[in-house]
Amino acid sequence: MSDAALTAVEKPSRYAGGEWNAVRKDPASVRCRVVLAFPDLYEIGMSYLGQKILYDRANARPDVLAERVFAPWPDFELALRAAGEPLRSLENQTPLAEFDIIGFSLLYELNDSNILTILDLGGIPFRPAARSPEHPLVLAGGPAAFNPEPLAGIFDAFFLGDGEEGFLEICDAWATSKRDARSRADRLASLAEIPGVYVPSLYKAFRPGGSPLLVVRPEEGSRAPAVVHKRVLASFGHSAFPEQIIVPNLQAVFDRVAVEVARGCPQKCRFCQATNLYAPYRVKDPGCVIDAVRNSVEATGYEDASLFGLSVGDYPYLEPVVEQLMASLAPRRVSLSLSSLRPKRLSAEIAETITKVRKTGFTLVPEAGTERLRRVINKPVEDKDLWEAADHAFRRGWRLLKLYFMIGLPTETDEDVDAIPVLVRELSARGRAILGGPPRIHVSLSSFIPKPHTPFQWVAMETPERLLEKQHRVRAALGRDRSVEIKTQDVRVSVLEAIFSRGDRRLGAVLEAAWKEGARFDGWNEHFRVDIWDRALAGCGVDPKDYLGRLEPDALLPWDHIASGVGRSFLKAELGRALRAEPTPACTDRSCETCRGCDYAETFERDYSARVEKIPPQAGPADAAKSAVPLRYGVVYEKIGRFRYLGHNDLVNALQRVFRRAGIEILYSEGFHPKPLMSFGPALPLGMEGKAEFFEFKSKACLDPGAFLGRANISAPPGLRFRSVAPIPDGAPSWMGRLREAVYTFDLKGAGIVATEALLKSFDEPGIQAEAGEWLKEAAYEQDGERLRLRVAIRAQKIPRPQDLLRRVLGCDKAVYHMIRESFLFEGDGPPPIDTNDRNPV
Repeated sequence: MSDAALTAVEKPSRYAGGEWNAVRKDPASVRCRVVLAFPDLYEIGMSYLGQKILYDRANARPDVLAERVFAPWPDFELALRAAGEPLRSLENQTPLAEFDIIGFSLLYELNDSNILTILDLGGIPFRPAARSPEHPLVLAGGPAAFNPEPLAGIFDAFFLGDGEEGFLEICDAWATSKRDARSRADRLASLAEIPGVYVPSLYKAFRPGGSPLLVVRPEEGSRAPAVVHKRVLASFGHSAFPEQIIVPNLQAVFDRVAVEVARGCPQKCRFCQATNLYAPYRVKDPGCVIDAVRNSVEATGYEDASLFGLSVGDYPYLEPVVEQLMASLAPRRVSLSLSSLRPKRLSAEIAETITKVRKTGFTLVPEAGTERLRRVINKPVEDKDLWEAADHAFRRGWRLLKLYFMIGLPTETDEDVDAIPVLVRELSARGRAILGGPPRIHVSLSSFIPKPHTPFQWVAMETPERLLEKQHRVRAALGRDRSVEIKTQDVRVSVLEAIFSRGDRRLGAVLEAAWKEGARFDGWNEHFRVDIWDRALAGCGVDPKDYLGRLEPDALLPWDHIASGVGRSFLKAELGRALRAEPTPACTDRSCETCRGCDYAETFERDYSARVEKIPPQAGPADAAKSAVPLRYGVVYEKIGRFRYLGHNDLVNALQRVFRRAGIEILYSEGFHPKPLMSFGPALPLGMEGKAEFFEFKSKACLDPGAFLGRANISAPPGLRFRSVAPIPDGAPSWMGRLREAVYTFDLKGAGIVATEALLKSFDEPGIQAEAGEWLKEAAYEQDGERLRLRVAIRAQKIPRPQDLLRRVLGCDKAVYHMIRESFLFEGDGPPPIDTNDRNPV
């Protein structure tokens, strides 16, 4: 993206690229160019494990190039349209139309409008029939692709299931058919022969009897399969896992190393779509898990790691893996967290182990307020399990408890809803008794949505009015407790999600109509506009009730041609058991083929117990010379190029991760959430370059300056360079405390401003003098008038804002993007002179 577009947005680092571990290949050296598109913000997409796996697998092949693109926030979309620029990939800044494949990850139905934005800004026609042979293949995968029909008129093809193998088969097939100059229709037909690939153009929609929804079947004469079976990675237990993952410059939602310990879930929660989509349950070799976490922490410099899975607590090697990992991570001040841990699996030993480094929020997921309703949804959790898990957490110092509930579940009564605040108050009281004060409790209330491929796919969704009533009921019961925070989702958003979850091909026209009216980021409350969607549905003659009401269990459904791996007969039987509140054992508690979820492979290796004992402990970092007392060091560095688009907090995170990657020891504070003992100079404004920025840190390591600079610079992303390091005598004032002046330059030529004597004299005008006279020491031209130099005074650590002055004097609204903070002047001893070969002395 051009700098002009980046300077027009709030967070340009979303689009600047240049992250640590990003892969840049020469497009001319490969036979297939893929851009992995995520239809949501960068911060959301960079947390998605599936994209990381595909990025790693594709780029491991020398003949395949994989890059990334994310949905542009509305400010960047406007900037691109104003500049007439296409949306480009992050790695090589390549326009999307120049790729061979655009592969979308579909996780959430309310991201669908962003798909159209990405295609439109990429110059790709919405309709497959309008695409020429030169246009990329528009492909989709992910959990939301298991009902592809609402988007069937947009995508050329869908891939269903585990993508590690099938995705590369698609790349090979598409590249080969392009080389052979086959027609686009013929190329798409050949893709349908790959297991797991659904090509919508080979099917036609019709309305069956007994259902208000359209279903599909193959066109006459087509070789397309009547049912598309998902792909399952049988070798998951030993499959390669990405270790050198990209470290985002902007803090992601889940900004940590996340390693998958299992795929699928042995529990049979009846509301959960992921349980069936990712079936069968497979576990990762514990040796592979430990190696992946250790290697990834070293390759990224992350301060947090997590073990990921739909039900981590069911991982059979959890305790020995956690024990071995914490032995490696704790000395490096890296924390370990566990996602989706069932209360019964939180032992005192695990709680004790994972709190060695730091404590964050602790999460429990009761889903329902009563044990009866939990039996309906097959969530085998009793109140006493929740109490015991919370007690473990409170006794080990956790003060934040997160609770997740659903409302609108099948058979739910007012008594079930009223039990939610009763349970919250009980947990709060237990925390108060243990901690000596009330814990903070965050309660999340989501609306139940009947999802395809679940036992509840046939039930009606609760009406919006009733859902609102239930939200208010919980709020009223807990509203006076200031230690409890309740978060709810707009029920209208949930209704739209339900419509697209159970949708058919009629919704493609609705989506396009809503997008043309401005629908964007519909999952974000500040952007969701229900009036747009109401008009789009009405204008297309689509009745939302068709998708929200009860469906007949024997009726054909829009997603019946997609096989998730769990049989329809099992889902119907589970619905019956739900209505009788009968439990179904977990896969780990029985041996059967009832759901047919294990039909995809002859064997899945499940027992790795012999491996656990053979995993060697990780050697610690090489011992450096150590001081008996903490030492202070000062570092000078530069922040240039596109790295200048990082804000100060993201810069601090980046610097700390550089130190971890380089193996440079930093001391930490004590307390509940230890912090690195680092102190920074004046924050550099976002968009401004800095040639001699500085910070201080404490360590017990006796550092050699040359070795420090070598290790740090090898571990730094593009645009960040360390220029000097020096010890600071014990008791000496901080560099920040001795800061007296700063020198800035402004690129007049780059900003299109002509240097004149009158312009220079304008700094002496009375109004300017009154505003800046106390701190503006000098304004002069340099480099034959191509640059303006400003020398400013700093008093009481108050940093002037010369960019505001330049905006007033020069009329340049984006002055900060043309500025460099060149150097600082200190009172007494400041940073040591930088290497004489360095082009920018302090």
